[in-house]
This record gives sequence, C-alpha cells and structure tokens, in this order.
Amino acid sequence: MIRTVADLEFELHCDVLERQSMESAMDRLAPLFENASGERSALFLISPNAGSATALRFWADAQTTGVAFANPELFPWCLANAPCAALARRFGIAGPNFTWLGDEEALQAASSAAEYALKQGRVECAFVVSVCFGRRGVPGCLRAWCVRNLPDKF
Repeated sequence: MIRTVADLEFELHCDVLERQSMESAMDRLAPLFENASGERSALFLISPNAGSATALRFWADAQTTGVAFANPELFPWCLANAPCAALARRFGIAGPNFTWLGDEEALQAASSAAEYALKQGRVECAFVVSVCFGRRGVPGCLRAWCVRNLPDKF
C-alpha cells in the first residue's frame, strides 16, 4: 500500500472538462516527474470519473449538431484512460501505463501493481496518480506519489 500522505496534492478546477483540468495540472506535476526514465518508469492512474463529463458533452453536442459535426477534439477525452495517456506523453513515461476506475479499492489495486512492478525489477520508478475531476462548482483533487524503492511497509 502506498503512503497515506501523497508527495503532491492539489485542487483541480471545477466546471472545466478533463482535458483543461489536466493541462492546468501539468506544470505543478513536473517536479514530481522530472526524473522519469522512459521505459523504466511506470504510471498507474486512478479516477472515479475520468472521461464522464467530456463523454456527456460530446454526445450532447452530437445530438444537437449531428455526429458528423461533433467536435472530434473532444472524443479522445471521452475515454477513461486519456488522463494517463496525457501524463505519459508529457513526461515521457514509456513503461507500463494503467488506469483504474474507482476510489479506494482502485487505489489499493494501483499501489499493489506499482509494488509488484518494482519488486520484479521491471521498473525503477512507479508513479501513482489519483485524480477526481471537479463537477458543478465543486473542485476536483489530484494526489500523486513517486516510489523509487520499496520501504519495509509500502
């Protein structure tokens, strides 16, 4: 299990779609990811609501304008793994990349996967990111951990 206190934690904007929310978080995440090492780094992302707001907006627009005229820029962000992919591209993480949908159980699964990858020597560094996107005036939250070696109690 990962440490209770995240290495980095901050609020995400409310009332914006996932893409804008993640773009606004990238600079704040940069110090944590500065030593990412390509294929020797792994990324494990958890979210209870990734893709949902964008998917609803995309399909509402498609119903209004027709599928042929729906904004194609939104479509990739309808997928739950889009935040993980955006982080991997931005910080050059070419090792394992996984997304779990959920809350605490998903976080436990991701931390177990990170621990396993480190113990097996598949990676030198594992990043675990938990992101809950903001909704209807309520800000979201992003928590992130970087684990390079396993303490006795992970």
